[in-house]
Amino acid sequence: MTQFDPAALRRQYLAAEAGDPRMRAMRQAITAAEQAHDDTAALRFHHDLIKESVFSGDRYQALVDFPQYLAITERNPELKAENLWDTLWMFKWIVEASTEFYQIEKVQVLRWFSEFRRELAANGYSLRTWYEKRAIFFSYCDRAKMRMDYDSFLSAPKDDMSDGTASELNSQVRFELETGNRERAGKAANQIFEGKLRTEEVPCKTYYYLLGDALANSDDAAADQYARLLRPLCNGARFQLEPIGMMLCYDAVRDPAAGLQFYAQNLPLRTGSRNPFLCYWFDRGAARLLAAAADAGCTLRTKTGAEMSAAQLAEKAESTKQSAAEIAAKFDARNGSDYFMSRL
Repeated sequence: MTQFDPAALRRQYLAAEAGDPRMRAMRQAITAAEQAHDDTAALRFHHDLIKESVFSGDRYQALVDFPQYLAITERNPELKAENLWDTLWMFKWIVEASTEFYQIEKVQVLRWFSEFRRELAANGYSLRTWYEKRAIFFSYCDRAKMRMDYDSFLSAPKDDMSDGTASELNSQVRFELETGNRERAGKAANQIFEGKLRTEEVPCKTYYYLLGDALANSDDAAADQYARLLRPLCNGARFQLEPIGMMLCYDAVRDPAAGLQFYAQNLPLRTGSRNPFLCYWFDRGAARLLAAAADAGCTLRTKTGAEMSAAQLAEKAESTKQSAAEIAAKFDARNGSDYFMSRL
């Protein structure tokens, strides 16, 4: 019988290719830890799997795995205390990821928020990050609660559990635009730009929010500026299907022919994604772009060398819009709102 060696198993899966191959190896390591009744190793392996799913996968595996992680901490008080920091940070990942999967029922999402709040309060942390994350969820289903949570986020003190300055300013841009305060949104955005603040999401998401606002307000000059800055940041980025979808909306209005090339470049990202939230935003933009291109009489040469006619582009636009509508209906049913359908 092979001796259980947690360190060797961890080295083995960390050496695997990122994403699905690594997560498969991690699940095998978890099974080995469970068979060896080693909760310490199992907790570490679950943590690594959740992190891998969040940053290199589609995030759904993290949602499936998190209850198992929590179960280990609940039956091992010493491990729970020892891994408190990791657990709280994982709660941040989980409540964000749960927003993006209609498969997670609303009652479960809110239950995780309640558990997260309880753990933060019990251990002396500010609720600032909790209000921020819950405002994001409520932005899709309860605008009044979103506003209240956003105000509470701004007034709650910062601490070690808060996101960095760039991420918090980015959230301010988002919510100020959501509530119609374009001037305050601009001031927050300028702090990001002038300070040259950077994260994996910033300034890409910042330009995305500003572009969406410019398009909604028919501000062509601002839209042109933000689109020019956003395009290279999101082009080919597998976790930026939201901004890519917004670029397709922009191209549908400004230059459908050029937009078709951008669409073709990024279509493989949509095809390979299992995240319904990201797929919705891509499909929404793609449907608009394809319809506009068809109306303009454009054609598209595919990778196989075949040429899609304007009529075929119109058919593709309709099927893509239907795909977006199907996803939207599932999110709205989960959330109890019409947010996604109303934005088609």
